[in-house]
Amino acid sequence: MPRPLPPIAALKAFCAIADTGGFGRAAERVGLTQTAVSHQIAQLEEWIGGALLVRGRRGATLTPLGASLHPAVSQAIDQLERALHQARSNISSQTLTLSVTPEFSSGWLGQRLKDFCQRYPEVVLNLTVTYRRPDFGQQDIDLAISLGPETPGLVGEPLFAEEEFVVCAPEYLGRLPPRGAIASAPLLRFAGMRHALLDWQRWYEQVTTGENEELASFDIAKAVADGPDFDSLEEMLQACRQGAGFALVRTSLVADDLQKGSLARCFTEIQPASLNYTLIYPANALKRPVIALFRNWLIAQRTITAS
Repeated sequence: MPRPLPPIAALKAFCAIADTGGFGRAAERVGLTQTAVSHQIAQLEEWIGGALLVRGRRGATLTPLGASLHPAVSQAIDQLERALHQARSNISSQTLTLSVTPEFSSGWLGQRLKDFCQRYPEVVLNLTVTYRRPDFGQQDIDLAISLGPETPGLVGEPLFAEEEFVVCAPEYLGRLPPRGAIASAPLLRFAGMRHALLDWQRWYEQVTTGENEELASFDIAKAVADGPDFDSLEEMLQACRQGAGFALVRTSLVADDLQKGSLARCFTEIQPASLNYTLIYPANALKRPVIALFRNWLIAQRTITAS
């Protein structure tokens, strides 16, 4: 069985003497009496089995054994103190920084954050809105919600298995022609829709099969290029609600619109989303209670959305 380590107090007393050069000054540093420090050093030397200090009129100096031991003990104590203080800070901290894409922030998440803030008013939630995937080693980020594949070395929890489909204003449905309806209104896009043409083309491949082959001559690339281009997802959806044309969307971003009836699916063709929103965090992140709290709330909200 491994021999128990000497007390931390004895190691700190030893380092204090090595740093100050005397028992009296070391006692002041560690908040003990000089007699108590002497007792701690005697315990440590007994545990080591050799002398660590030479006591003299002008103070105390390290023996060769003490000099070889001091750097490692001092470094270990510093690391231990930093780790303990960080752990205590993590437990008490009620601040959380979340990196999230603009569409998810203004859409699905933004419509639900009020619930989180009302439930947990003590938590300070900071949002970093960006398309860039976070570098947890370089940025002050606790969690991220991003589109894309899993990142090696990080935990990735897919939030939704989403579909992509086309929506329009509900009143527009009755005016759609029975054939070639996709050519009857502008195709909308927004600045953050970085792969707008590719996404529309992927969806359009389904429309131009079977009974819809008469649409094969429709120039989808030109239609996308000629369609209105909005600054944000919300501006595009607002125009779509007002009958400005068709919008290609994903499930999470219009779930509330579909439920309220402010948008409607206008074609039967759907496709699985090529990328899904994923909650990303370092492997040990959930040790912080505030991070685990937000993650659990988010998963619960996802469940409510799917039900």
